[in-house]
Amino acid sequence: MDIDDYQEIYSLWEKSPTIGLSKADSHHSIKLFLERNPGMSFTAWQEGKLVATVLCGHDGRRGYIHHLMVHPDFRRQG
Repeated sequence: MDIDDYQEIYSLWEKSPTIGLSKADSHHSIKLFLERNPGMSFTAWQEGKLVATVLCGHDGRRGYIHHLMVHPDFRRQG
């Protein structure tokens, strides 16, 4: 996941009624989160369109999935 894609990522998160967004999801907070958890969060793109994201981190002992979102048009495809 690249912080340069933040606006597109946040817009996708907003499409989900099950992802509770807060101040912790601000550009600055996500940038710091990604720096603390390098290589653990991912995006999926199809034909230049963001179709999925997963924001993951760890506390040194356990791993966590914070936000997992697949665009509604791309769900249930295997």
